[in-house]
Amino acid sequence: MKAFFDLLPVICFFITFKAAGSYTAELAPIVPVSADLIPIVTATSVIIAASLIQMGFIYFKGEKPSKMAIFSTLLVVLFGGMTIAFQDPAFIQWKPTLLYWLFAVILLFGRFTKKDYIKKVFAGIALPEHAWRNVENFCLGFLIIIGFINLAVAYSFSMDIWVDFKLFGLLGLTLLFTIGLGFYVAKYAQEAQNTGNN
Repeated sequence: MKAFFDLLPVICFFITFKAAGSYTAELAPIVPVSADLIPIVTATSVIIAASLIQMGFIYFKGEKPSKMAIFSTLLVVLFGGMTIAFQDPAFIQWKPTLLYWLFAVILLFGRFTKKDYIKKVFAGIALPEHAWRNVENFCLGFLIIIGFINLAVAYSFSMDIWVDFKLFGLLGLTLLFTIGLGFYVAKYAQEAQNTGNN
């Protein structure tokens, strides 16, 4: 349920884009942009609103949103706002890449300042130091590469394909990476446990 809640703004973005594409003529008097931009501008307006409502709901429940949720919302509002203001979809298309690269920078900052942010992400798990370094390297590589993949899809294919990729492609790649990383972490966590019991 939490995963669905986290994805809700992106799902709203996807549904709105598809719906707006089918009702461009009806939306033309309401959305003052060229016809080809109506779906992305409408969907961007919805994801901004959905992200802010989601953040407000979290605070209303008395919970503290994750740093990732806060950064994501700020980028959606900033780059989504620029997409609407300048009528340029490139801004919202860059948003996933910048979010991934931002977290890559945070991991690198933690490495050079000895903060070990990756250990905080996997709090409660014991791994050998070389395994922690590998996990950090895997995460850095994934964040950087998936950022480039997003841009490659955005600039090589139609807006319709990019919107599909934003929901299904990025989610699928992240899920596959998480599963693979989970197997790696589980392997070394078991070894660390066995070593500690001997």
